[in-house]
Amino acid sequence: MKKLLFSLILLLALVRSFPTFAATSTPPLIVIDPGHGGIDPGTVNGSLKEKEINLKVAQYLKQFLEQAGALVTLTREMDMDLAKLYPGPGNRHFKDVLNRKLYIDNLHPDLFVSIHVNSGKHRKQNFAEVFYGRNPKSLAKAEIIQKSLNEIYNVTKYPQMADYLILSASTPGLLIEIGFIDDPKLTDDKFLNKLAKSIAQAMITSLKEKNKEFVLKAKLLIVIDDFGNNSSDWQEFLKLNIPFTAAIMPFLENTQEEAKSMVQANKDIIIHLPLEPKKYKRSWLGPKPIMVNLSEDAITDILNKALKENPQATGINNHTGSKACENEKVVRTILNFCQKHNLIYIDSQTTANSLFPILGSEYGVAVLKRDIFLEVNGKNEKAILKQLFLLEKIATKKGLGIAIGHVGYEGGLPTANALKAAITPLQAHGIKFCSLKEFVKKHP
Repeated sequence: MKKLLFSLILLLALVRSFPTFAATSTPPLIVIDPGHGGIDPGTVNGSLKEKEINLKVAQYLKQFLEQAGALVTLTREMDMDLAKLYPGPGNRHFKDVLNRKLYIDNLHPDLFVSIHVNSGKHRKQNFAEVFYGRNPKSLAKAEIIQKSLNEIYNVTKYPQMADYLILSASTPGLLIEIGFIDDPKLTDDKFLNKLAKSIAQAMITSLKEKNKEFVLKAKLLIVIDDFGNNSSDWQEFLKLNIPFTAAIMPFLENTQEEAKSMVQANKDIIIHLPLEPKKYKRSWLGPKPIMVNLSEDAITDILNKALKENPQATGINNHTGSKACENEKVVRTILNFCQKHNLIYIDSQTTANSLFPILGSEYGVAVLKRDIFLEVNGKNEKAILKQLFLLEKIATKKGLGIAIGHVGYEGGLPTANALKAAITPLQAHGIKFCSLKEFVKKHP
């Protein structure tokens, strides 16, 4: 009898300590997306499959949120993917994630979370991490949930921005990597339940703090491609008194010299990696392009040599690549390399069917997507200025606008002059030119 009474008291205490939504308020609608499913297992460790962990945590999370008074729905209740939910073009990976996004958009919830598990290896200790998209309302929620997960894993991590396809939904949402597939704790149902409870508590807290939404200051991330070619006007960009990211072609005669100059000028550098396009001249691609017929080892060898040539690179973006960016082997090999070396990936969007925004979450690699090219209307200073003010509108709406310009043949001096002319008016409007390092978060 005493044991029963003690259990009832403990249960009552737990219920009282768990945050709930006021009975007088309209209950929030929450969508939980258990990643992967069906023929897509996600990351695997022996017999352990990510899709099964995701669904189990999502079901626990649903129970806790419903107990708190929320309306909750899952994108999948069983072992299936959503590739056939809505008709449309694209490969299975793309349609599966796109249909999850469409499902969320159609319901227009107060919040959605996509549950995932990170692939193993490449870190000193286990942790969970939260990714948010370019929705100003998402960051405050991401910070609250990340803090709760840090307490479970006893680490210090910060939420990261990423342009994963699922995070482009129109409502506030997050992608949560709850841990690593080779962490034995993820085989323990008690730990998964504890994890789900912590996430649920943080979600409830974040939804109740509606007046504390963090408003992102509009930022511009400017990437200038094609350094390393010894273009006649490349040094003009060093005169710009703003942060920008220099994307440097590997394995060229001037690669290291121009990279050194950029680092000395306190500019971020990334590897401007030549990837196979659908149509091309071989001269466009430099001496060591990544082609889809290469093996994973051969691709990794090129990546290792490129990073050894420029060890201060903070990320990678693609030079051409309309074919390679749609190739799962190529994309997974590059993302695995980025995970190992703490590199960000900027998708130049040379194809709308790029797999980088689809698969990046499986490796915990922050993938950012280009919004515009600066020279879309040619090497005309006024046209480039017009693109920069279009970028301002994107940044004001989403918090961040990403543009890619060019040195040399495709851009050069008109691009540098347009950037110089835009600095004062954009800054007067409250726009901040940002460094790529602001988005690179190292593993603990």
